[in-house]
Amino acid sequence: MIRYILLLLAVLCSVISCSGDDGGNGDNKPEIPIDVDKPPMADKPIQMWIDAHANLTRFSTKEAIKGALEKMKATGFNEIYVDVKPGIGYALYDSDILPRLTKWDTETVTRDWDYLGYWIEEAERQDIKVIASISTLGFGYTRKKEGLIYDDHTWDGKTQMRMNNNNPNDLVDIRNEENVDAAMLNPCLPEVQSFVISIIGEIATKYPKLKGICLDYCRWWYDNYGFSDATISAFQAYSGETVTNRNNILTSTGAPGPQYQKWIEFRSMTITNLITNIRSKVKSINPNMELHLWASADWGSRYGVGQNWASKNYKPDGWQFTSNYSKTGFADQLDVFSLGAYADAIWKSEAPNSVWSVENFVATYNRFTMGDCKVNGSINTPAYGSNASKVSDAVYLCLKNTDGLMVFEISHVINFNQWNAIKDGINRVYK
Repeated sequence: MIRYILLLLAVLCSVISCSGDDGGNGDNKPEIPIDVDKPPMADKPIQMWIDAHANLTRFSTKEAIKGALEKMKATGFNEIYVDVKPGIGYALYDSDILPRLTKWDTETVTRDWDYLGYWIEEAERQDIKVIASISTLGFGYTRKKEGLIYDDHTWDGKTQMRMNNNNPNDLVDIRNEENVDAAMLNPCLPEVQSFVISIIGEIATKYPKLKGICLDYCRWWYDNYGFSDATISAFQAYSGETVTNRNNILTSTGAPGPQYQKWIEFRSMTITNLITNIRSKVKSINPNMELHLWASADWGSRYGVGQNWASKNYKPDGWQFTSNYSKTGFADQLDVFSLGAYADAIWKSEAPNSVWSVENFVATYNRFTMGDCKVNGSINTPAYGSNASKVSDAVYLCLKNTDGLMVFEISHVINFNQWNAIKDGINRVYK
């Protein structure tokens, strides 16, 4: 019996010894994952933008949407922006307010199913969050004179207007332009604000599974737009000043006039009031639904279009700003700001005398936002074409230095086959 026990102990010792065999060095240790201290990829949003016009027929079937989501998931994307009210002014969702978008220029599409609804349904199955994007003030396609504000006379007198050659007696309606991305409504009019807010309220109500709603084109077109009689009246009411001649705002040569500073403040406050009212509407419907906004990362160029995406605590120093301009900052009204780092140059060394590089934009944004909202760096991929190294670098810089990444836009990613380059940029951050 004793002999049997001793034999059994010997066998057990042999088994233990073999299980720890490391080839003879005796120092075998459990493998520790590389970068175990880094957060998982899901901690940061990695977003793709789905433009309506570029993909009107591309995603005309459910199978195409499903395949695209599978490809995005495999690449590393966990959120998408779906453009559901583009600049033509029609709806790609089940709307009781807007006509359904079925034709744009030469392209037509027929669906007997809810476009946005299916994106949400299929994205949820693949654990991808959806944000609905809208062209906030765009309601017409100027190149073909198509869209909501061309359908009837409802919006006469409610669109943005400019002085032709800075002549105060010659105003041009944005609907009559040809090379404007979207014919835009006048944001200072109460009826325009109410209309826009009703659309956003409808989306928030009908699609409670959305992670958020993103505002695009929430601005004046350029600084020479907004000179209608209605806008001048609103400016006079805001400023307490009388405009005896529009050239007191912009001179006949296009230079700033004596009322330009106050004009800039008024235009920015108009946009900020609209965003504030939109936020109130969204949060009253669903407190957990996020409000996003995309704008150019070049803050210094935004005063002309009324987009002060800075914190109210940021005090700018410049001839064009009044002492009250900082009050127009709207960073505190956003949950997420999509920082449009749409620069051809990736690294600061490529543009040493300019702010226009992805690296500069993602390194300096917090000077303006001051922590009032989350900020995701976004890139314009067609600028880099088939240059995989540039795509990877831009992705890496945004994801490494901001709260997340947004890639614009899926049609370009497909056309230039940028999937592997994007994945490489992501992996550089997380692996």
